[in-house]
Amino acid sequence: MFEHYVVFTPKPGRADDLAQALSDFGAGVHGTLPDLLELTFGANVNTGGLQRGFTHACLARLTSETAFKDQYWNHPAHRRLLERLDELCEERFALDYVPEATVTGRKEHAV
Repeated sequence: MFEHYVVFTPKPGRADDLAQALSDFGAGVHGTLPDLLELTFGANVNTGGLQRGFTHACLARLTSETAFKDQYWNHPAHRRLLERLDELCEERFALDYVPEATVTGRKEHAV
C-alpha cells in the first residue's frame, strides 16, 4: 500500500473554491483508477491545524508507489487539480509513504 496525504492553506476567500476543486477531483477519478483503494477529502476540524491555516486535506490510498506514479499522478483529473491549486492555495504540502503497520481501534467480537 502507498499513501499520499496533502494539506492545503487556501488563499483568502478561496476555501469554498478549494473544496469544490477537491470534489471535482474526486468525481473525476471515481471508477477510473483500478489501483486507487480509497480517496478521502474534506474540511479540517483540528484547531491546531486551523490556527496554521490548513483548512482542507486529501488522502489517497493506492496499491503501490508505482500505481501512484504511473496512474494517479498523471490522471487528467489530478493534472487539472494541480493546475488549480496554484490559483487557490497559499500553501500546500504532501506526505507520501508506505505504511509500516495498520492498527485499528476495533476488536472483532465472536457471536
